[in-house]
Amino acid sequence: MKARSSGNLLALASCLNGRPPTGVDWEQVIALANESLTVASLAVAARKYADDIPEDVRQYLSLIYDRNAQRNRRLLAQLTEAASCLNRIGVEPVLMKGAAILISQKMDEIGARMLTDLDILVRPADMVSSIGALKDIGYEVRLAGGNGSWPGNRKFHLPAVLERPTDAGSIDLQCRPKGPASFSDMEWLDGHSRKVDLDGGKFHIPSAFAQIVFLILHDQFQDGDYWRGLIDLRHLLDLSKLAASEDVDWKQVMSLFARGYERNAVETQILTADKLFGINGAPDLSAGKLPRFQLQRRWVQLGRDYLFVPSTVFTLLSELSHYRSWDRYGGEPYPSRRQEAGRKIRELRRVFRPRASGKI
Repeated sequence: MKARSSGNLLALASCLNGRPPTGVDWEQVIALANESLTVASLAVAARKYADDIPEDVRQYLSLIYDRNAQRNRRLLAQLTEAASCLNRIGVEPVLMKGAAILISQKMDEIGARMLTDLDILVRPADMVSSIGALKDIGYEVRLAGGNGSWPGNRKFHLPAVLERPTDAGSIDLQCRPKGPASFSDMEWLDGHSRKVDLDGGKFHIPSAFAQIVFLILHDQFQDGDYWRGLIDLRHLLDLSKLAASEDVDWKQVMSLFARGYERNAVETQILTADKLFGINGAPDLSAGKLPRFQLQRRWVQLGRDYLFVPSTVFTLLSELSHYRSWDRYGGEPYPSRRQEAGRKIRELRRVFRPRASGKI
């Protein structure tokens, strides 16, 4: 049996929830945990039922956790240094996704979350100076978006990826999330974040509500998981833990997104997280037929790669009336028709690209 199957996914989710099913196939569960980048989280969850785990599995999970903890300590030091660097030019960045979770993690669980990079958000006006400040402490720009690189909006830059050869990970510097145009103004985070001072570095950590919104934006709109029928189990686990940390008004979450395609994508993600981990208040959502269909589509598609293209084409056709806002840039068009046509073609090709690391 392939590791990517609905049965193995449910078994892994149960293990991550601290309730391993009877007769769990640890070889298959660990294979899927490795593929979905949740194996370090599994190692922490398994502490609750360590006596019920085979010795070789326990040793493997312990090794993975220890190595990831070492890496995360390095990432934490790197993050603090980057924040202090930006503070010196008057910038207090907002930490997003794994970076925000890392900074909030208990030290005895520092290795519980695998990170691929450090996501940092700054104001659009601070983008150029922030890149310059990070370059001054040895970072090199691996991927850059210059002035006016955001389609149709000279105020925004595409994200810049900066790295140093000695660091554990790169920095993904952004000035707005990719997704619906309504999220172009990051000032709304002021009311949904708290200021933190760690070893002299000052930054902002969004509330659980805001982090959930950004995780949904990242997976469903930036990565296109809604179109592709893919599941990012690591982010869904993050979402469920954030939802458990405070009362989340899911209707308020939905109100941030326009009716149609946007809400369908958001509801699909919430339904998926609820099916895997259970989320307070999520079952009360009156999800439409299309999000419920997309939830089933994700399930059926697991391990059946031959279904990817036809089901993706069907999803695109089902949202044809919203094609102007399909792509990652919220439908903001280039002023040139030629540029805009090229962009639409690139975005469509991107929907059919190979599955990225961590996606199942």
